[in-house]
Amino acid sequence: MTSDNPSTPKHPPPWLFMLTGMPYGIVGGFVATTLPYFTRKAGISVETIGWYGTALMLAPVLQFLYAPIIDIGPKRKHWLVIVSVVGALCLWAALMMPLPDKVGAYVSFVFAGQLISGLVGSCNGGLLASTLPNELRGQAAGYLNTGNLTGGALGAWLTLSMAEKYEFPPVVVGGALALLMIAPSLVALTFKEAERVKHTLNELFGHMIRDVWRVAKSRPGWTGILFCISPVGSAALLNYFAALAPDYHASPGMVAFINGPINGLVSAGGALAGGFLCDRINRRLMYLISGGLTAVCGIIMAFAPLTPNTYAVGVTFYLLISGLCYAAFSAVVLEAIGKAGPAASTQYTLFTSAGNFAIMYVGWIDTRFHHNYGPRGLLGVDAGANVLGILLLSVMIALIYRKKAVAPPASAAA
Repeated sequence: MTSDNPSTPKHPPPWLFMLTGMPYGIVGGFVATTLPYFTRKAGISVETIGWYGTALMLAPVLQFLYAPIIDIGPKRKHWLVIVSVVGALCLWAALMMPLPDKVGAYVSFVFAGQLISGLVGSCNGGLLASTLPNELRGQAAGYLNTGNLTGGALGAWLTLSMAEKYEFPPVVVGGALALLMIAPSLVALTFKEAERVKHTLNELFGHMIRDVWRVAKSRPGWTGILFCISPVGSAALLNYFAALAPDYHASPGMVAFINGPINGLVSAGGALAGGFLCDRINRRLMYLISGGLTAVCGIIMAFAPLTPNTYAVGVTFYLLISGLCYAAFSAVVLEAIGKAGPAASTQYTLFTSAGNFAIMYVGWIDTRFHHNYGPRGLLGVDAGANVLGILLLSVMIALIYRKKAVAPPASAAA
C-alpha cells in the first residue's frame, strides 16, 4: 500500500517494527530484571532498589527535551542504529562493575544506556507515525511492543543464565548482550525513508515547536497525555518482580526462566493480541481494560501464599497483561498524534515521556509500601492506583466526550 503522495516511499511491513523495537526492550529488560536481581543478590534492599529505579526512569521521563535531535541530521533509521550501538556499549560497561563495591558506577552506566538507547523508541515512533496509514497502526503498535517485550525478556534471560548458570565472565556476558542489542537494529537500514527537507536550524525548530504544540493542545492530544500520565496500565511492577524473588523463595533458575523465555512468549502474545484488538475496538477503552486487568492480577497475588508457584503463575499472567497494556499505550499515542510530519519523533516522545513518568512515580510508591507491608502491600497499592486511575479517566471521558443533544431544526416559515 502506498501513500497518495508520490514523493513518500512505500511503507515498511508492520512486522519489521518487532525487530527494530528489540534494542529498546533489551535496555528496559536490564533495568527491570537484571539490575534488580543482581543488586538484591548483593544485599541491597528493595527500598534502595526502588530509588535506583526512580533515578533510572528520569532519562525516559525527560526524553522529550532531547528527542528533537532525532528529527534533524541523519535519517531516523540511521539514528536508530547509532543509539543502539552506544547504548549497548554502556550496558557492557555496567556488567564489568563488581557489586556491591561499584554500585554507583554500575547504576551510572545503566543510566547512560537508558538515556541514549531510549531514543530507539523515538526513532521507531517517528518512523511508524510518518510512514504507516492509520488502519495499520494498531497492528504495528502490537508488533513494536512485541519486539520491545521480547527483547527485554531475551536480554534478561541471557544475562542471568550466562552469569548464574554457566558462570561466564562479565566481559563475555556483556559482549553477548551488546550483540543481541545491535543486530536487530540493523534491520532499520532496509526502510525506505523519505529524504529530509532542508531547512535552517531556526526554521526546523520553529516547525517542530508549532507541530508539537498543535498536537498537545488538541483534544485527542491533551487527553492522550492524561491517559499516559495516569497510573493505569503502567505495568510498573515489571521493574520489581526480579527483586521480589526472595520474598517468594523463587530460585535463580525460576527467575531467569519466568523473566526470560516465558516473558518473551507471553508478553509478546499479549502485545500482538492487544494490537489486533486496538484496530477493532475503541483504543482508549482497550487502555482502560488492560489497566483493570493489571489491578485484578495484583489483587489476586496479594492474597495468594508467598510461594514459588504463586510467583511463577502470578508473574506470568502479569506479563501477558503487560503486553496488552503496552500495545494499547502505543495505539493511543499514534491515534493522538495522527499523520505526523517532520517532528514525528518529538511528538511521539512527548507522550512516551508522560508514560514513563507514570512508571516512575507508581514504582516509587509501590516500593515504599514494601518496607512496612512486604510484597502484599506493594501489590495492593499498585492495584489500587490502577483502579483509582480508571475511575478518574472514566469520569473525564464521560465529561469531555459525552454526546451533546442536537437541537431539532426550526420549522420552515409558512
